[in-house]
Amino acid sequence: MQTLTAFAIVLGQKLVTALIQLWVIATLVFSIMYVMPGDPVLLLLGAESNPTPEAIATTRHQLGLDQPVLTQYLKWLGNALHGDLGTSLNGYPVADYIQASMPKTIELAVAAILVAALLGIPLGIAAALNRGRFLDGFLTSLSTVGISVPVYILGSLLILVFSLQLGWLPSSGYTDMSRNVGLHYQKLVLPAVTLGLGLAASIARMTRSSMLEILGRDFVRSLHARGMRERRVIWLHVLRNAAIPIVTIIGLQLGNLMGGTVLVEALFNWPGISTLLVTAVSNRNYPLVQGSILTIAALFIVINLCVDLLYSLLDPRIRRRRA
Repeated sequence: MQTLTAFAIVLGQKLVTALIQLWVIATLVFSIMYVMPGDPVLLLLGAESNPTPEAIATTRHQLGLDQPVLTQYLKWLGNALHGDLGTSLNGYPVADYIQASMPKTIELAVAAILVAALLGIPLGIAAALNRGRFLDGFLTSLSTVGISVPVYILGSLLILVFSLQLGWLPSSGYTDMSRNVGLHYQKLVLPAVTLGLGLAASIARMTRSSMLEILGRDFVRSLHARGMRERRVIWLHVLRNAAIPIVTIIGLQLGNLMGGTVLVEALFNWPGISTLLVTAVSNRNYPLVQGSILTIAALFIVINLCVDLLYSLLDPRIRRRRA
């Protein structure tokens, strides 16, 4: 009962913090329209068409830009709370664009994290258990190389080898699952691996350092002295205590991937939220920029909230300290 109460208190504290963060970000996102250069009304009407002052005034009234800034802010914030992110400058709802693009980025990010975790955690454990040996030095050097290679170069190499030379996988593009499930996942492999390999190197280094820290503690030596088998000590005690930094880096990397897949999406022609945001910025489509940034920020906050809650589940001391 005390454990549930402590967890509920932590959950409430984190939810309040997340809501405050989201409100601050929403306020900053709303300010984009007044910071970025250009007049959204002229962009909508087309400055080259020399619109009349009457047409400009009418359009400004239709968009609500003739109202006081505070009124615009409260109206925009209220609509955002109900899922209405406004209308793009081409007349289509911003929510429709995000609804079409966001699942593609989430799918790519989750696939990349799975690749990174499945590679990075075992490699980090292997390096820690062989500290000072050849395997440790080899894996550490390999992770350094993985972190150093830019994703754009790595992606280009993977396309060259696995698509152009071997012909095993498509080089780019996106196919909806409703049309062809197999082709959909074939086109997902290269971008996911491109993102995942670099993240795997970071996870491997974090896993190694965290494992080494736990292996040097007194309770591990006590478990060995009691005759507990090495495998049981590693999997039931060492890895669980080393999991918090590993969960941290996985959660942070997943949050960063929500808006940090621009180069990979462009390289593999993957129509995600990052591509949508870059296109909106290029066209100075302020409502679409606002909606995209707000959605990415909200997802990042939710992911961090989930990571913090995992802390409490993995380490009861955090629950007691915060409660």
